[in-house]
Amino acid sequence: MKIPIPARVMAIGLLYLGGMMFSCVLGRLDGGVAMIWVPGALLAAVLSVCDRAVWLPALAVCGLANVLGSAWFGLGWLTGAALAPVNLGEAVAVALLSRYSWRAHWPGASFEMVSTFLLGTILVIPGVGALVAAALVHGLTGQGFVSTFQHWMLGHAAGLVAVLPFALMCARRITLRAGPGSVRRRASDPAPAAIPATRGSRLLSLLMVLTMALLVLCVFVQDSRWPLAAPVLFALFVAVWADALLATAMPMLVALIAAPLTAAGWGPIAPGVVLAGDRLQLGLIYAVLVACCCLPVVAEQARRRHEINRLSRSAAHFQAMSQNADTLIDELRRAALTDPLTGLPNRRAFFEALAAQAQSGERACVAMIDIDHFKQVNDRFGHATGDAVLREFADIAKACFRASDMVGRIGGEEFAVILRGVSVEQACLVCQRLVDRVAGADIATAMGPVRVTISSGVASIDGQGDSADASHGEAALAAADRALYAAKGSGRSRLASAA
Repeated sequence: MKIPIPARVMAIGLLYLGGMMFSCVLGRLDGGVAMIWVPGALLAAVLSVCDRAVWLPALAVCGLANVLGSAWFGLGWLTGAALAPVNLGEAVAVALLSRYSWRAHWPGASFEMVSTFLLGTILVIPGVGALVAAALVHGLTGQGFVSTFQHWMLGHAAGLVAVLPFALMCARRITLRAGPGSVRRRASDPAPAAIPATRGSRLLSLLMVLTMALLVLCVFVQDSRWPLAAPVLFALFVAVWADALLATAMPMLVALIAAPLTAAGWGPIAPGVVLAGDRLQLGLIYAVLVACCCLPVVAEQARRRHEINRLSRSAAHFQAMSQNADTLIDELRRAALTDPLTGLPNRRAFFEALAAQAQSGERACVAMIDIDHFKQVNDRFGHATGDAVLREFADIAKACFRASDMVGRIGGEEFAVILRGVSVEQACLVCQRLVDRVAGADIATAMGPVRVTISSGVASIDGQGDSADASHGEAALAAADRALYAAKGSGRSRLASAA
């Protein structure tokens, strides 16, 4: 279902305002800028999958939310208006980086792509934004340039690294679920499909989230530093075994628990640090380290799963192609041995069967059949009528002979029959029945009813079961052909035997 642009813009604005309130309540401890910045990551993730038509109104609404939030939380209208373009510029830069790295290459992500993403979100984009913001804040409020730069860069880097990967995975899931028109989709993107989630997988995901939350809580309510490795190891375990959405949620979960506890003076990295803002920064740095450890593993596992799925699809595709090739070969063989007009075996198929019958040594006869004065039918009524006569004769012939016999078309209006297990006399009786039936049939055509007659010659196939006697079949056919011409010479619509 296509969501209207105003509704999407309003949802983006509310999401941005909520992220800003969260960041200011949690991270603005010493009266300066927030030490963790979540809305930039949320806005960048949304912009990375939205139409460009949504960008401008969404940025306008988020800029207004930025100014209102800054005034609300004490930075002032002027400072909020000055910092809003910096925040939005960072979000746009991260959205473009995400389009290039995650969205353009995921899940075939390479180590270089992950390195580019981490370098941009940890150093380059937050660093440039911090320089501009520190200069603006120092000029407007007189706050220290260095402390503002430090808090801005660390807070924005932590928000991007800890929140953005998870937000991107969520945006990607929404992209696949929402259907055409709701988000921007590249031509190479896979078609929207339902994402399977069984009850067992949901329970396992919930168990992993609870395990990480409990683990981080246990680590940061005591003072020993050696357990700090436990959340990192568990995040790596989740990165290896779970899907990307759950794996990218682990660093964000660490930041949500470790940073507030550390800022409150709890945990192994808080002792000795006086200012709450500095303690909060240490907790965020720990969450960033966890993210930097697990994100390359998440990307590599996603790439491997993608390659395995691609190879599986390729194997299934080639297996299907192989099966289709066998079917196609059979169809081509049947087509090569079938007359396309009448559906009877063609000359090649008939002569193969005749040679095999001669070599078998079994009693059999061969009959040659020709439609009398067929050229006159073509000349008088046209070739379409002639084709209709040939098809109708083929149907009559198939009905007159047994399933074990073989009727084939070996020339324009020339047909031949192999009658198995019969004598010449029995073959003559069957062929005479066909002569009489054709003579009495009105063949319906587009030009009206048409009547034709046939002549036939019959001969015995004298095979002895020796492969060297395959020519006996051709000899029998030649004898039947001579008998056919004898029948034609005696007045047509007749049958003659070579016996």
